[in-house]
Amino acid sequence: MPKVSEIMKKNVVTVEPGMAISDVAKIMTNNRIGSVIVVDSKTKPIGIVTDDDIVGLIAAGKNPSRVKVKDLRKKKLISVDPGEDILKVARIMIKSGYKRMPVIKDGKLQGIVSDKELLLVSPEMIEVLSEKLRARVEAVAQPDERISGTCEDCDEYSDDLRNTAGRWLCRECR
Repeated sequence: MPKVSEIMKKNVVTVEPGMAISDVAKIMTNNRIGSVIVVDSKTKPIGIVTDDDIVGLIAAGKNPSRVKVKDLRKKKLISVDPGEDILKVARIMIKSGYKRMPVIKDGKLQGIVSDKELLLVSPEMIEVLSEKLRARVEAVAQPDERISGTCEDCDEYSDDLRNTAGRWLCRECR
């Protein structure tokens, strides 16, 4: 099984805590990335800002020009070591709900790894990462709620899946 150091992106875009979220959004857009690592004194990673954070801020009606990185809701920075096995990293991502993780060794940022890198290197990870999606859907879905996805019996796509005895089934399989 490959190690994180073999698949991580080494060029990581970083920002400082005092930057406005609007500037962070521009940096992310210009670099076509979904996250930036927040660093203090240029070497110590202290957080991460993701596209989801920015969308949430705007949805809450806040002005991204007036909100600083340091004012964002704090979440625990979960990182991985470059020597970590990618299967273990996939499980950490599933458990934490994070799609991107900084790679840190001896307190220094080495790179970043995302679910995309995991899938590119190991397509069989699709099953592992689909556990994550299934768990999230089950956590938010009401018993009579309909969702779109793949039926767990026939493996066909449907816009009318319902949770039946803990399994998401299409109309034909229910």
